[in-house]
Amino acid sequence: MTIFVRIFTIIFLSILLICALSLTVGVIYNNLLLVGAAVIVSGALISFFAAVILKRPFDEAIKLRDNAVASSLSKTNFLSTMSREIRTPMNNIVGFSELSLDDDISPKTKDHLNKIKTNAQWLLHIINDILDISRVESGKIELDNIPFDIHDVFTKCRTLIMPKAEEKGIILYFYIEPSVGKRPLGDPARLLQVLVNLLSNSVKFTNVGMVKLHAVLKEMTDKTITMFFEIKDSGVGMTPEQIQNIFDPDMHGMGLELAVSRNIIELMGGKLLIESTPGIGSKFNFEIVFKTVDVKSNESMEKFVLNQAERPLFDGEILLCEDNTMNQQVISEHLARVGLSAVIAENGKIGVDLIKERIEKKQKQFDLVFMDMHMPIMDGLEASARIMELNIGIPIVALTANIIYNDKEIYKKNGMNDCVGKPFTSQELWSCLMKYFTPK
Repeated sequence: MTIFVRIFTIIFLSILLICALSLTVGVIYNNLLLVGAAVIVSGALISFFAAVILKRPFDEAIKLRDNAVASSLSKTNFLSTMSREIRTPMNNIVGFSELSLDDDISPKTKDHLNKIKTNAQWLLHIINDILDISRVESGKIELDNIPFDIHDVFTKCRTLIMPKAEEKGIILYFYIEPSVGKRPLGDPARLLQVLVNLLSNSVKFTNVGMVKLHAVLKEMTDKTITMFFEIKDSGVGMTPEQIQNIFDPDMHGMGLELAVSRNIIELMGGKLLIESTPGIGSKFNFEIVFKTVDVKSNESMEKFVLNQAERPLFDGEILLCEDNTMNQQVISEHLARVGLSAVIAENGKIGVDLIKERIEKKQKQFDLVFMDMHMPIMDGLEASARIMELNIGIPIVALTANIIYNDKEIYKKNGMNDCVGKPFTSQELWSCLMKYFTPK
C-alpha cells in the first residue's frame, strides 16, 4: 500500500469517526438535523472512498486490455512481415529448383535438386504451422468452402510424404474409396495440411514397418457425405501420459503441428482421436461431414491437364509487376516454359503507365497482370485500383508472399481476381493460368 493510500485511509477513518460521534450525539439529544448531516457526510465519504478503491483495479484492467491488444497487434505485424521476408527467398529456392529439374542434368544433380526442393517445401510447411497458431489464437483463421477432389488431396499428400518415408525405408499405404459422383465442399488445402502433419508425425516416430492413410465413406445423403480418416503406424507408440501432453509444442518438437491439426479439424466440425501403445504404434483418426455438389462435366479437362507430368501450353502476354530481380527471373522463366511472354514493371506506377501507353497507342492489351503487393513508389493495391479505373477488363492476380490472415479477402475486395502465394509450385501456377487462358 502506498503512503498516499495510508494517509487517505487515516483521514477517511477520522472523518468517519467524527460522523459516527455526531450521529450518536444526535440520537442521544434527538437532534434530527445532526443525524441527517452525519448520515449524508458518511454516505458521501463511503461512496467516494469506494470509487477510489474500485477505480484503481478498473484502470489496471483497462491498461492490461490495451496492452494485450497492442501486443497482439504487434505480434500480427511481426508475423506478417517475417512471413513476407521468408517467403520471398523461399519462392526463389523452390522456383529455380523446379526450373533446373526441367533441364538435362545428371541423375546425381537431379537427386540433389529434388532434395533441396522437398526440404524448402517442408520449411514452408513449418512456417505455415507457426502462422496458423497465431491465426487460431486471434480467431482469424478461416476455412474455404469450395468443391474439391479428395483423390487429388491424397495424391499431393503422397508426393510430400514419400521422400521422407523412402529415406527411412518405411512402406506407405494410401487407400481411399472410389468417387461417388459428388464433390465435397470444404477446404482442400487445410485438409491436406492436417493429413501431412499427422503423416509426418507417424513417419518421424516409425523406424521399421509401415504408415497407412485411409479414408472411408461412412455415410452419404442427398446433400452430405461423412468421411472417416485414419493414420496408422507401426512406430514407437506413446504412453497415456505422453498422449496427454502431445499437443504441447515442446513434445518431441511435434506438438506444434499436432495442435494446428487438432484446431483445424475442430473448425471443420470434427474431433481428433488418438490411440497408442508403446512399442506397437499409434492411430490418429477423425471424421468430417461435408456438404456436397454434383460433379460437373467440364471438370474433367482441368483435372486431366493438371495431373499430367507434361505441362500445358498457352498463348498470351502477361504484365509482371515485381520489384525483386530474382523473382522477376524465376516467374518469367516459369511463364516462358508454358508459352507466355512477360513484360516486367519494377513497381506499380510503371505497370499502370505501360497499360495506359497501350491504350493511347491502341495496341493489343496485356492478357493478365501479376501484381506484387509490396513495391516502392506505388504498391500493388494502389496500382490495381488505378488499373480498374481504366475499365479495360484485364484480370489482376495478386502474386505475393503476404498471405497471412485474411489478406486474400482484402485483395479480392480491392478488385483483384485471384491470389497466388509465394512460394508457388509450377502446378499451382498452371492451375491459376487455366482460369484465364485456354491451353493449346
